[in-house]
Amino acid sequence: MKNDQQAAALKTSAGILSQRSHCPLCANSSFETLIHEPYDSPALKGFLDRQYEGRANTLQLSGYDYELVRCTACELGYQRNVPADALLAEIYDVWIPSSERERLRRMRTLYDYSYTAEQVHFLIDQLGLQPWQVEILDFGMGWCEWASMARAFGCRVAGAELSVERLEYARSIGIETVDWDAIPKREFHFIHTEQVFEHLIEPVEVLKHLARALHPKGMLLVSVPDSRVALKRAAGAKFGSLAPKTIVPIQPLEHVNCFEFKTIERMAKAAGLKVMTPSVRKIYHSSSGWLGLKRAARLAARPIYRHVFPKSTYVFLTRT
Repeated sequence: MKNDQQAAALKTSAGILSQRSHCPLCANSSFETLIHEPYDSPALKGFLDRQYEGRANTLQLSGYDYELVRCTACELGYQRNVPADALLAEIYDVWIPSSERERLRRMRTLYDYSYTAEQVHFLIDQLGLQPWQVEILDFGMGWCEWASMARAFGCRVAGAELSVERLEYARSIGIETVDWDAIPKREFHFIHTEQVFEHLIEPVEVLKHLARALHPKGMLLVSVPDSRVALKRAAGAKFGSLAPKTIVPIQPLEHVNCFEFKTIERMAKAAGLKVMTPSVRKIYHSSSGWLGLKRAARLAARPIYRHVFPKSTYVFLTRT
């Protein structure tokens, strides 16, 4: 046992995985184990090989386990073993290649661009400001699709990102980048976090940090995969038996926090924020493309689902 502990300590110091001893939301140390399998099992190794198209160095994960648990106090689902800094950099700069930008660009449809424009239109309308007055932080901006749309509307946009390559790309197209320490020294009317908080090792601390940069009347968007169904299906299951749609919200190494509406609400409260209900009228006012029947049905249903009976994981937060 002592030798095993020493080996684990050496691996952790080498920058592979580290273990979270308590819930990243409420700090409770009691949990229910949903899945506990070694990373060198055929199911997990096969998934990583397929997901990253052979770019993942899975040999370094030998001896580590994928451990998905659920907190018995706040009910957040989370992975106990999470990437250390060196592996994080490797995942986002090597395993996910720069060619992803071109692939994603080719996948985007006219509807995708229209929907992004609607989001920006809505937030400006909701804030009651002129576009040139709106200061925005796109936290976890990726390849700048959303930031570029906000800038096209005339907003003043800054972005933050873990990946060095994505930061360099943002600067190359003229988008201001801001580092971690500089964020609280600024004041933003809107902070956009799309598919970010599921990746963070310490989500509450990050949200508190962002909240310090939020304008008193500003808004912060948390948008993450909804893990309600996935956590239920994962309980007691083998990883290899899970369907692809179930795996997405609990994806090994990347989606290390598994949220649903109630856990976002609890995270907001811990950071001194609260869930806000935006103007549904303004959401509809910003929408376009009603002529297509499927598109019209989606446009009609989304604001009701997200904001009238809010149980989704697309949540606007504001100061308490």
